[in-house]
Amino acid sequence: MLGGIIHGGQVDILDGSGHVVERPTGGTIQLKLKDATLETYCIDIHNPTRGGTEYNETDWDHSVLSGKKEQLGKIRWILQHAYPVVDPATLGGKAGVTLNDDTAAAATQAAIWHFSDGVDAHPENGNADKVTQWLEAQADQNGGADEPLPSLQLSPDSVSGNSGEKVGPITVSTSADKVALDLDAAAKAAGVTLVNESGQAATSAANGDKLFFDVPAAAPKGEGTITASTTTQIEVGRVFGPVDKKSQTLILAGSSSVPVTASATGAWAPKAHQGPIPAVTFEKDCTAGGVQVTATNSGDEDFTFTLNGETHTVQPGKSETVLVKVAEDQQYDIKIEGPAGYGPWETSGVLDCQTATTTGGTTGGSTPSASPSVSPSASPTTATTAGGTTGTTTGGGLAETGSSSATPVIAGIAAALVVIGGGVVFFLRKRRSTPSA
Repeated sequence: MLGGIIHGGQVDILDGSGHVVERPTGGTIQLKLKDATLETYCIDIHNPTRGGTEYNETDWDHSVLSGKKEQLGKIRWILQHAYPVVDPATLGGKAGVTLNDDTAAAATQAAIWHFSDGVDAHPENGNADKVTQWLEAQADQNGGADEPLPSLQLSPDSVSGNSGEKVGPITVSTSADKVALDLDAAAKAAGVTLVNESGQAATSAANGDKLFFDVPAAAPKGEGTITASTTTQIEVGRVFGPVDKKSQTLILAGSSSVPVTASATGAWAPKAHQGPIPAVTFEKDCTAGGVQVTATNSGDEDFTFTLNGETHTVQPGKSETVLVKVAEDQQYDIKIEGPAGYGPWETSGVLDCQTATTTGGTTGGSTPSASPSVSPSASPTTATTAGGTTGTTTGGGLAETGSSSATPVIAGIAAALVVIGGGVVFFLRKRRSTPSA
């Protein structure tokens, strides 16, 4: 769940004439998981947080700063060289001043807002303000840090093929050294095994590894779920965006080790089977302004589905991508029914691709209005880095703190962090409705 300010102080936002137009509290915000706590900063000052909001871990391309990745690189540099990664005494020494936890956090948040929202932000504390100016100058000169790896992500989170083949690949993306793998009981009972790119049985995987469902030729029509899990520290600079309603976007400042899980599904049928063998994935597309729905058909007959009242047909061996237009800050709920034995596939969320530009009604940028509740993850139909939580669409199977596609989501924040079996599941991009194992 989303907690309150951990450390921080007042920050003056100045207009072009140097007059104070806002005075929010800026600092580290707590995200509470069942067994861990994350510290974040705000990167969307004019968009207040809303109680009960679900969040998920998302890629930079799917965040409010999707069009400002250079700025995100500078913000990540700040996070790597400021509070809480760097203690107050060391950070203050860079500018020849003395700081405590509160002034160090305020200085860091003000510098972040400079790059995320383009505001002229100055902590009221003079020492903190000097550090803010030092951070901004250094980030301008040395910024450009690369995007951090997701805690755990499987992409795509839905594949299909024929019995007697290796169905995949599904790529693992993770900041952990290694993740444990498992296959659901029904797939095992059908003789299906999980293998790597070399065809060897896979019980664990590392970042970049490719996985396949190795399906026996005699296996009947069916589906299976890969579950990946690990305990890792989420890397500084990962973004957490709202899933179920418009709310402030956050960026990770520090974390303890967190249990994460991600899942992906596969569908298959014998080559002699007459009919479609479909797979459907979803990905938020900030550039196009909507959600890209990609349907793949590995069968020998057309796969026909209805989307937004229109009928689409995917021929055997083909795929089709359809853009569902969504307005900024608009909620969406997309569901595609599959032929008997497959699907349905669905995703829901909020298109949150731009920082808020107005100041009316904001109460302080980084101060949560309430603590969002932790909701259980749903089946992997959005990006979940580990499980499937309902409400994320970014493309892959993220760790389950809440998404079902590829990027971890922390469902504890309302959709970002989901606590499952004592662990957190992250969802990020694509998502389908098949329950995770």
